[in-house]
Amino acid sequence: MILFDDVYKSYHNGTNALNGVTFKIEDGEFVFIIGPSGAGKSTIIKLLMHEEVPTGGTVQVGEFDIKKMRSSKVPMLRRSMGVVFQDFRLIDTMTVFDNVAFAMRAVGCSPRTIRRRVPYVLGIVGLGHKAKNYPPELSGGEQQRVAMARALVNNPHLIIADEPTGNVDPEMAREMMELLNQINQNGTTVIVVTHDNTLVNEFNKRVVHIEKGRVVSDQVGGYYAKEE
Repeated sequence: MILFDDVYKSYHNGTNALNGVTFKIEDGEFVFIIGPSGAGKSTIIKLLMHEEVPTGGTVQVGEFDIKKMRSSKVPMLRRSMGVVFQDFRLIDTMTVFDNVAFAMRAVGCSPRTIRRRVPYVLGIVGLGHKAKNYPPELSGGEQQRVAMARALVNNPHLIIADEPTGNVDPEMAREMMELLNQINQNGTTVIVVTHDNTLVNEFNKRVVHIEKGRVVSDQVGGYYAKEE
């Protein structure tokens, strides 16, 4: 369960990024968080990952209270989630296999477990045949799939996808959303931060709309579902 309860976030430069944000996401939900640039979407991700702490209010991720938790617990929090970044954040000098395995090594998995798990997850995203390739040898869509495999490899309870379709063509974007939908149907909580209203409408999930650091709507269905 994820809870934002009257959350405020101000930065040292005077920016008020969040102004009383409240929403709750139950385990196993699929939620889009949408809004224009500067609305506060990135701050929400940073709070979920404990890259920032709230100025006011409560952010709860499972058993973790983001504001009150000890720094020693942060690695445990981050192991419970997989994050797909818009810019992929792959290591060009590592093979596809090692980019994905890196996430497992970071949490202390055994070499035997890594050898079993990485090919399985690469198969899920359709890249089993690219394990020995390097990121610069891949298309943008393939790199995005590697990033997805890396997010999935530790079997997290939560997947956070930050503009996962921003750097790929419409067909690949749809495939990426289908994959996230499949992951969600297997019980994983999925949060997608996006400005792609077409895909939001097509997949007809819950939508939390943020503007100027506030929740302006929270409903099930596409962003334009109720408009003429």
